[in-house]
Amino acid sequence: MFTILTTWVSERIITVTAVSVLAVAAVPTTLIITSHDEHNAKTTVAVIQPADEHSKVVLVSAVKKAGDAVIAKLNTAESTCGTQVTQVVNTSKVAAKVQPKLATAKTQIHGSVAPLIAAIKSDEDRFAHLKFVTPQDEENELAEFNLIQVIALGDGHSTGTITVTCQTVLITIQETIQITVIQEVPNVCKTKDDED
Repeated sequence: MFTILTTWVSERIITVTAVSVLAVAAVPTTLIITSHDEHNAKTTVAVIQPADEHSKVVLVSAVKKAGDAVIAKLNTAESTCGTQVTQVVNTSKVAAKVQPKLATAKTQIHGSVAPLIAAIKSDEDRFAHLKFVTPQDEENELAEFNLIQVIALGDGHSTGTITVTCQTVLITIQETIQITVIQEVPNVCKTKDDED
């Protein structure tokens, strides 16, 4: 009976230890993550080591370069859209009357671009000030910048928010031509009796 009880207790303890799926141990320069699969009794170990100072500078520089490239594309899109709106207004015969709408349109376009640029600059700054940086962190930032670019400018198959904003602004600035047709009453032949 003592043997059966010891076996039962040891099986329960093994089961309890097998349930612990994730254990994390942090060492000053390395993060070790271990995972245990209770069904196959496999242990997976992933070692994530922060980059040294030179590698960190390279990673931060790569993220900054990618972020600045997206900002340049956003600024170009804003400028192109603003130019298109200005051309539409200038070719209009009622350009003076539409100037206030032009100012509103440019504000609307800038309002679509500015938050995206602010988000990119914020991400660049946050990434530059991380204490530890890994190549995976860099990949995550680059994926985030790519997502912002697709949302703002589209992916070639769909339009982005800036493109849609520009099209909306161009559609709202329209010239209305009103044509009035005046119909003349034709002269009817009068008889001698009608004249009296």
